[in-house]
This record gives sequence, C-alpha cells and structure tokens, in this order.
Amino acid sequence: MLKSLILPSKAQFDRAQVNLKPKLSTWSILLVAIAVASMSATAIYQLNQIAERNSNTRLLLTQVKEQVSRLNALEWEGISKGKIDENLTEELAENKQSTDAIFNELQQIERQNDLSNFFAFYKRYKTEIDRVLVLIAQGNTKEAIDVDADGIDEIYDALYAEVANLEKSYIEQQKRTRVIADIGTTFSLILSAVIIGVLFHKFSKSLWDKNYELAIAFQELQKTQNQLIQQEKMAALGQLIAGVAHEINNPLGIIKASASNTEQALQEALAELPFLHQRLNPEEQESFFKLIAQTLDNQASVSSPRNRALKRQITTQLQEHDVQNARQIADLLMDMGIVKEFEFLLPLLKGNKGEWGVHLAYNLTCCFVNNQMILNAVDRSSKIVFALKSYSHFDRSDKKQLMQVQEGLETTLAIYHNQLKRNINLIRDYQDVPDILGYPDELVQVWTNLIFNAIQAMGNGGTLTVTIRRYEDGVKVKISDTGSGIPPEVQPKIFEAFFTSKSAGEGSGLGLYISQKIVDKHHGWMKVESQPGYTQVSVYLPVESVE
Repeated sequence: MLKSLILPSKAQFDRAQVNLKPKLSTWSILLVAIAVASMSATAIYQLNQIAERNSNTRLLLTQVKEQVSRLNALEWEGISKGKIDENLTEELAENKQSTDAIFNELQQIERQNDLSNFFAFYKRYKTEIDRVLVLIAQGNTKEAIDVDADGIDEIYDALYAEVANLEKSYIEQQKRTRVIADIGTTFSLILSAVIIGVLFHKFSKSLWDKNYELAIAFQELQKTQNQLIQQEKMAALGQLIAGVAHEINNPLGIIKASASNTEQALQEALAELPFLHQRLNPEEQESFFKLIAQTLDNQASVSSPRNRALKRQITTQLQEHDVQNARQIADLLMDMGIVKEFEFLLPLLKGNKGEWGVHLAYNLTCCFVNNQMILNAVDRSSKIVFALKSYSHFDRSDKKQLMQVQEGLETTLAIYHNQLKRNINLIRDYQDVPDILGYPDELVQVWTNLIFNAIQAMGNGGTLTVTIRRYEDGVKVKISDTGSGIPPEVQPKIFEAFFTSKSAGEGSGLGLYISQKIVDKHHGWMKVESQPGYTQVSVYLPVESVE
C-alpha cells in the first residue's frame, strides 16, 4: 500500500510544514478544551437550576393565587352570613393549612426579596380578615358587617395583582434563562467542534508526516534492495569474467586467423589466376570450376574431423588413380570438404598442373570459408556481448514489462556457457508458455543465483536441467542439478539473509534471500526439494501479478 503513495515535492512539504506549524502543543489544546468544557457544563447546569427554581416558584405562586382566592371566597361567605358554622370552620381550617404550607415553601426560596411586596400585601389582607372573623366569633355581627369591605377588597386585589406580576416575572426569567442556557449549549458545541477540528487537524498532520517519513524510508529501502541486486549481479559477473573473456577471446582469435588466411590466399590466388588458361586445358578447367562449386556447397559440412584414417583413405584413392603428390592433395581436399566421389576431379588431378589447380581452387574458396568462419565468430561474440549487456542492465523505471521467461534464462545460460561446456550436461526442457508481466532485470538475478548455485553444487560435473512449464494461471520454472544436495538441517535457513553454507569469500548469503524477495514482488513463490545427488528449485510466476 506505501508503493501507490504519491509524494509531494520537498518544497511543497517544507511549505506545508510552515503553514501548518502549531502554536500550541496538543496537550495544551486538550487541557484548555477540558477546562472550557468543564466551565461551560457548570454554567449550563447552574442556569438550568435557576430555570428550574423559577418554574417551581411560579408554580407555587399559581397555587397561592388559587388558595387565597378560595380562602377569600369562604371568608366573605362567613362575613356575609354573620356567623361561621361548623362546615365553614372546617373548610377554612383546611384551606388555611394548605395556604400556610405553600407560604412556608415560598419563604424558603433564596430570592425572597422578589416576594417582599407579596408577603406585605398578604399580611395586611390577613390582618383585616382575621379582625373581622374575630368580631363574628365574638358575636359582634353588626360591627363585622360594617367593616370597610372596599378597603379589604383593594388589599386583596393588590395581593392578587402582585401574584400575577410575580408569575409573569418568573415566566420571563425562566425564558431568559433557557435562552442563555441554549446559547451556552450551542457555544459549547461549536467550541467543542472547533477544538475537535483542531485536534483532528493536528493528528492528521502528524499522521501525514509519519506516512511521508514511511514513504521516504520505503523508497530508500527499495533503492537499497535494488543496489543489493545490482551488486550481487556484478559480484557474480566478476566471478565469471575470466570465462567470459575466454569466450570472447576465442571468436576474436578465429576472426584474426581467418582474416590473415584470407589475405594470404587472395595474394596467392591473384598472382596465379592469370595463368589459369595457359596451364589448364578446357577439360581440366571444367573440373577446376566443379571443384570450386562443390567446395562452396560443402561449406556447411566442413566440420568433418581431420584424422589420419580419413587422410590415408583419401590418399589411397588418389594413388589408385595414379595422382601425383597424393598426400599433399589429400590435405587440401580435406580442408575443402571433399572427402569422397573424386571422379569429377580426375581430369584435373591427372594433368600436369593438377596440384597447382587444386591449390589455386583452395585459395579461391578459402576466402568464402574464412568469411563464413568470421561471420560465425562475430555472431558468437554478439551473443556474448548481448548477454552481458542484458545481464548488467538495470531498469530504474520500476515498471512491469511484458516479457518472456525463456529470454532471461537464455541470457543467464549464455553468461555461464564457459562453465557449462566443460563437464556439465545442459538439458533444456521448454514448453510454449504465455508472456508475463514482470521485472526482467530482477528475474535475471533470480536465474543467475539458482544456476550459479547449481553449477557450484556440481563441482565435478553433472546434469543441469532447466524446465519451463505452464502452471495454473502462470509459469513455473524448475532448475535441477545432480550435485551434492542441501542437508536437511540447513534447508529451513537457506532463504535467510546472510546465511551461507559456502566457504568464506565464496558467498554473501544474500543470493537466495534476494531471489525470494524478487519472486515475492512478482506475487509468486519458490520451493526447494533436495536430497543427496539431486536438488530442484521451483519458481512460480503469475501471468498478471497484482501491482
């Protein structure tokens, strides 16, 4: 997942650091947030308590108004009758008890200053009514009826109005308190959202910075791994350089010798060619040109081994036809690839200038033969150079390419040709398989490590088998050798970094470790099977690996 991260430029990253530089630490912001949240919660709680008390007070005032109104009606009923019977007495006592209980609750309210007028009016009203009721109880009905009823009613109306005003006042206070509490709650929520946003921004930036650092570290790790792969390739190439130099030196020697022979043959042929018509008659000339044509046709089979038995056989056949200097002519004919059917040469060979004609034909055809040898040597050198170039190349684009597994294997086998041709029998068992998406240069390192290990395991010679098969939805490559095998106690450790069973200086212990990492990068797998005298390493690569 760190492989698909798009990294900003260094300038953008520095600018982001400057723009987003915090003025307060995360813990400071968190402590301030907790303090503000605590104070806001306390204030809102107190406001809600005030609103609750106002609501309770208003409810008590409503009850007082109802009780006073009921009590007033009962008292005036007794005054108008001029007496207070038993039923009225009971009702007055019950209402008075309820009213006193409500007044006790009102007197316990903290904000009693707001109720001072109410208590004053009630006291005046109560004093006047009680005086009238006392007169009635004493039997002074006439005096009770003559009291100033209008004055008492005015006091009662003032008391009732005061209760109404207090109710209205407490209702307004309750509304204001609720509004302030709602504003405080909204402010707290907004402040909390801001603080959460700031903290989220800080943590997001911190996470972004960590991701950036991880991405840089991952890039450095990939770069280091790529350098290790390239160093391993160069180390292996350094071990092969003597053999590679020999492989290149042989074609160069062939080219040099062939060019020298061509130059000498052309000089001799050009010197003798003007005398062709003088020294050979028409029949001998016809045989001469047939010899040249036959020699050029036999170029593909010139590789007949030169041995004494064949030379004696040709010499004997020439002597049977009374050919002079049969031994020297036999050498020339063997070099020209003419080892049988000499009848068409008899007119030329039996002539006076037979050996001269054969030698001239040899010089003329030698140019073509040497040219073919030069082309073969150049082709061989080109293959070696191409293999070296492909082996040492490293693609830094880190992009997968459509590739053939066989090409990478053949490149590696060409590099190790000098070691393989000595005492190792190489078997190629290839099947047609589809191309895969992968990293060609890195897979060449895998084949190099596996083939090099196989060659070292077969120090005294053996058989190396390279197999390519279609397997499930990918390609499987198997590299097996008939070497000494891997001991069972060592097999679990062979893919560990810096583990090696070779002598000091012969291995870094990174070959199989890097190989497995490369195969894992292709989303494939490696498997090793080994026993004394046989080891097989299987590598599976999917056709389309996940990026």
